[in-house]
Amino acid sequence: MLNEKHQWVAIYTSPRAEKRTASRLQQLGIETYFPIQIKLHRWSDRWKNVEVPLLPSYIFAKISSKEVIPVRGTEGVSHIVSWHGKPAIIPEKEVMSIRRLVDADIELHVRNSSLMKPGTEVRIIEGPFSGMEGTLLEDCEDGNFSICISGLNVALVTTIEQSLLQPVVDKEKGLWGE
Repeated sequence: MLNEKHQWVAIYTSPRAEKRTASRLQQLGIETYFPIQIKLHRWSDRWKNVEVPLLPSYIFAKISSKEVIPVRGTEGVSHIVSWHGKPAIIPEKEVMSIRRLVDADIELHVRNSSLMKPGTEVRIIEGPFSGMEGTLLEDCEDGNFSICISGLNVALVTTIEQSLLQPVVDKEKGLWGE
């Protein structure tokens, strides 16, 4: 459960309302993060780069327990993602990892992490993402590296050379270490 300290939560928005909802929350003085990617989109007569949400209908907000009710009442907010009736806290480390991956302008794919088999927890040991931790997917040859967003049950996936990865824990774990 949220305490008086501000913590990151995931907010599910009305369809295609992520940007407007984030703006409304910012007007209330709430820190938000809305990860977007630039994708090449084709219309019948042209190609154009467009901004698309990394996680459609989701934004992140850093709130305290006192801000839950005003956030829920904000236009565009469908609900705060919760587990067992309590807001699902997204660790700061996961939000920062998402920011680093999005800011690097690399291709990312979102997968439902509940469908992934457990992998090895790994740390990137070299390069621009040095120190970042995630999971090496078992079904890869090139080193598909994922960052799990536990509160949403999704993962961001990209390819990192296996030579740049080292195991953090050398034993098999259950789904996402749980």
